[in-house]
Amino acid sequence: MLRAICIPLLLASAVFGTAALPGVVRAAGDSGVVSPRAPIDPRDGDSLRRGAAVFVNYCQGCHSARHMRYDRMTEDLGISADQIRANLIFTGAEPSDPMLSSMREDDAREWFHQAVPPDLTLVARVRGADWLYGYLRGYYRDPSRPSGWNNTVFENTAMPHVLADLQGVAELNSETGNLALTNPGRLSPGEYNLLAADLVNFLHYIAEPSRGKRLTTGYAVMTFLIILLIFTWLLYREYWRDVK
Repeated sequence: MLRAICIPLLLASAVFGTAALPGVVRAAGDSGVVSPRAPIDPRDGDSLRRGAAVFVNYCQGCHSARHMRYDRMTEDLGISADQIRANLIFTGAEPSDPMLSSMREDDAREWFHQAVPPDLTLVARVRGADWLYGYLRGYYRDPSRPSGWNNTVFENTAMPHVLADLQGVAELNSETGNLALTNPGRLSPGEYNLLAADLVNFLHYIAEPSRGKRLTTGYAVMTFLIILLIFTWLLYREYWRDVK
């Protein structure tokens, strides 16, 4: 009897527990370099709002997030429609529109040597937050590349370092594989790392905006099942107590 009652409960707990646990990925980039751990927190609304500002100011000029609508941030991040219009939309779109880049594909092919900037809606799910964090911190000057930049995580990347004025210019030590900042940017290394983490946090959010609610529901269901299991066990003990 106990087995018939408890096994389904345990299986359900395992299923919901697996769905609720946050994903942990330590991704190795295309160059084989393991990315550092991304210090992100999907529950940090301030970080997500800062990341949204970084995305629209530095990324959306080339990259779209076509599966994400501006007004989803009203519900999830507490950004009003007026704030979105004033601070996050630079393409003439409406808050109900997808987050599309204003760059035409033909222009992108011409400017980036036939490499069209990819849509970034699901990049955090495809690459992983750790990979993205390492990528944003892995740029170094490489005159042999068409853009003048290369990356320790994604070797021979076609994307130029659009955050160079913030991070500065780094050089690669070919013997150790380490980067050395030779020309500081407008931000200190700590401030730039925080900005990169905020951007990755936002990309992690738009890849699955409902994740926060899913986790909350999952934890609530797990708590209910655990409590139910306790009462089931107590009922079982009471029922069979006098049975020899």
